[in-house]
Amino acid sequence: MVFLQNVIYYIYMAFAAISGFFLVKQLFKREKHKGIVNDIIYAYCIIPFLLRILQIK
Repeated sequence: MVFLQNVIYYIYMAFAAISGFFLVKQLFKREKHKGIVNDIIYAYCIIPFLLRILQIK
């Protein structure tokens, strides 16, 4: 059971890292919607991924 829990945890962390990477990549590649509101939305989406990667709950 502990092995399965560790596997699920690593899959989740990999998903969080990949999603965070794509969010950060799109943040710097934007050509449309360059307003402050969109920056806040991107930050709101990126912060949970960073917290999970840093293991801050």
